[in-house]
Parts: sequence; structure tokens; C-alpha cells
Amino acid sequence: MINIKQIISSFAIVAIFMSINAFAGSVIITNKATGVDSLSKGEVKALFLKKKKTFPNGEKVIVGDQNEKSDIRKEFSKEVLGKSTKKLKRYWTKRIFSGKGKPPKVIGNDIAMKKWVSSTPNSLGYIDKKSIDSTIKVVLEP
Repeated sequence: MINIKQIISSFAIVAIFMSINAFAGSVIITNKATGVDSLSKGEVKALFLKKKKTFPNGEKVIVGDQNEKSDIRKEFSKEVLGKSTKKLKRYWTKRIFSGKGKPPKVIGNDIAMKKWVSSTPNSLGYIDKKSIDSTIKVVLEP
């Protein structure tokens, strides 16, 4: 006879395994025509926090963000920017009120980000590693 506890445990293990494999990690992407082939983590952080406004080659950069509550944004904020999404929100609130800048435009999910980056010169965004394709150029895998 099948034990109900074994069935529940099996489902829990499968759910945990699926959630771990559902997210591969973020990659930083740009338009294929952008004259930059790679960026350091520090450069990406400065660009996304708008402390710098140009790529290392001098071209002006336009950064795009993913949806606020998405797992990829949470991971990117922590791994690359070194801030929780809560601290990042405070950072942008202070910058807005001091007149020092506005946060990056929210583009949406991986699909929307790839479409925006592939059609926007000098753009910079991030997606889940598993969403990489030939329409964009990866400049950093943190």
C-alpha cells in the first residue's frame, strides 16, 4: 500500500528540483551592433546605477530593467549590483528626490528584454542565461 507521506515527500522533492533548475542565472546583454564585446561586473554596476552613462568606448548607454518582482531581477540586483531589491528601491528614491537621476526603464521579462535590446542601439539589459539566443550579444556572465 502506498503511504500518503511518501507521496507528499516525493512531490516536495520534485517541486524543489524543478524550482532550482527553472532559473539558470543572469547574463548581461547588449545590442549586437554595440562596439563593446565584454564588460566587467564593476562597469555593469556603474552603468545600471547610472554612475556612468557611457560604455568604455565612449558610446552612450541605455539601460533596461526587468519586472520588479521577477526572480531574475532579484538575482541580478544581489549578484551584480550588490543590493537587495528593497535597498535598490531606496537608492533610486534618493536619486530621484536629489535630482541625480531616474531608474532604468522597466522593459519586462526575458522575451521583452531580448526584443528591446536587439532593436535598440547601445542598449544594456539582462536575461536568464537559458534565454540566450543569436539576437543579442552577451557581454558578461556574472
